[in-house]
Order: sequence, then C-alpha cells, then structure tokens
Amino acid sequence: MKGRVVFWAVFLLLAAGAFAYAWKTNDPLRNNPYLAPLWVRYNLRLLAHSHPAVAHDAWLTLWNLYFTKWTVYEMFPNEVADATPISFLIERRPFPASGDKPAVDGFFALDRPIYYKSERVYCRTVGEALMAIMYREKKWVVDYEGDWQAWWQANQKYYR
Repeated sequence: MKGRVVFWAVFLLLAAGAFAYAWKTNDPLRNNPYLAPLWVRYNLRLLAHSHPAVAHDAWLTLWNLYFTKWTVYEMFPNEVADATPISFLIERRPFPASGDKPAVDGFFALDRPIYYKSERVYCRTVGEALMAIMYREKKWVVDYEGDWQAWWQANQKYYR
C-alpha cells in the first residue's frame, strides 16, 4: 500500500513538472493561431488599465507579439483608432544605429503614471501606444513630428 502511494505521489509530481515545462517552452497562448488573437485582445484591454505597471506589462507583451507573430501584426492597424486613455508613460529616447539601420528616436514605455514629470507626453490613448510600437518597424516614409493622427494618415498604406 505504501509503495502505491509513493508511486502515485512521485508520478503526479513528475507529470506536473513535465506539464509546466511543456507549457513554458511551447507558450501556447502566443503560438496557437486561435488563441493569439484572444491574447492580443486581452492585452489591448489591459493597456487601458488604471494601474501603470499592469498597462506597461501589457504594452511590452503586445510589443513582443507584434514583432514575432504574423496574426498579431495584421491585427494592429485595425486597432489604432482606439481612443481609450492609457495610464502609463511612453517616452521617446534615441535608439542607437545598428548595421545599416540609422539611429532612430524610438518610443519606450515606463511603468510610471502618465502625469509623471516629463518633457512631453507622446501617447495618451491605446491607439497611439500601438502606433508607437509600429513606429519602431520603420516602414513609414513620413516621420513622426508630434501628431500621431497626421503620421497615421500619411503612413497607414504601408501597414495594410
């Protein structure tokens, strides 16, 4: 009897460890073509969260998904019209040149509240936060000069 209890305890522990390892390495929320859009919509809702750290984490997740998954890449242009306000700060900082790509002033999210003292606030809505992610790709021909809507009107054909 004791042997059976020990066997099942060890077996269930090893099975749980194998499941956790497979879940972490396969990352089904991001790699499954049916679950990825749900994961994106969930993180889009979290961008408007009132706590800056939660919204910042959602922005970083969306950033990573945008540059790694085609289904997410195709979803972003449809979401840039979202006027829901965000609560975290997105600042513009110089990004160093690499290879044949010139230096660009990229947008970086901070988990500080948006009213945190900063020279300028670049993004105030969910749509603008998404455009800040898309700006990094540099498919645009007209540079961002302080007005996201004008930038999007001039460059949206390169993202559709």
